[in-house]
Amino acid sequence: MNKKILICFCLTLGITFNLFGQKKKPPMGMFIAESQYKDFIPISPMEFEQTVVIYDKSKSKFDTLSIKELSANSDLCRQFLPNETVYASVKKVDNSAEASFGPATLSGEQGSYTITMDYGKFTTLKILNGTTCEGFAKVGIGIRVTAQITTFKAGVDISSLFGLGIAAKTNQLRGQLSVDVIGMESGKITDLITLPIDISEASIQTALQSMSAIKSKIYDAETRLYPQILAVKRANQGNCTVFEILNTIEVPEMTARDKGFNDGRAMRTLIDSINSFYQNNGKYPNGLDEVNAHAAILALKKGTS
Repeated sequence: MNKKILICFCLTLGITFNLFGQKKKPPMGMFIAESQYKDFIPISPMEFEQTVVIYDKSKSKFDTLSIKELSANSDLCRQFLPNETVYASVKKVDNSAEASFGPATLSGEQGSYTITMDYGKFTTLKILNGTTCEGFAKVGIGIRVTAQITTFKAGVDISSLFGLGIAAKTNQLRGQLSVDVIGMESGKITDLITLPIDISEASIQTALQSMSAIKSKIYDAETRLYPQILAVKRANQGNCTVFEILNTIEVPEMTARDKGFNDGRAMRTLIDSINSFYQNNGKYPNGLDEVNAHAAILALKKGTS
């Protein structure tokens, strides 16, 4: 492991995730119902199709390409994704009919939470369907750390990975940690992916090392990039749900073989989300809205329509 890469990556994460802690405690979490939440909501990575205009240096002119065509050229793909972000959000899971979201902070009360921490290269695209349902999609590639946890008291620090590790060590929470690679394909990356594991200080250190190594492969010549939708948010004047926004997105046409593969992958994502919910809560969800698998559920719905 290249120590310099690991140190630089941890410092980058530290700015947003407070990895090295602060003397002042983070504020108590304020969670807002999904229908009122105005920031980006992370979703299961979702393929899409759209034409984009990008400058092609090899041709010395602007070119109009589909996302599928863009994915065939990793240099153009990286040019299409000029922004980088390290972003964390928290989803509170309870018995209410609607999920609620908030920033990574202190848990307001004991209960079940899904913490999503993304590092990504991305761009933002507007979603329009000719109706009042409008929104924005964060499109890109990157790495996602997901922690499915249950806290045993109020005021648990869920603002950082290290905070989760300390809370797990002191028996303030339990849960699982997973690392997902989004829109990046390479044999070297496959070898670096870690399996979902129980949250502990050791597992978090392993996850950070894995993220650092995977991040270093983004500019490898043999790494193929496929931009995915990472998160969505409603336009300020829009009243539609996340599902309705996702339903307006054009997905690529595919063969029967590809469709079967994607349906199987979506079903596996949904099953894993349900099993994770059961492990954290000791019961199965009352409805699919309680699990963090928006895109998987939508993909299965479209497959049966």
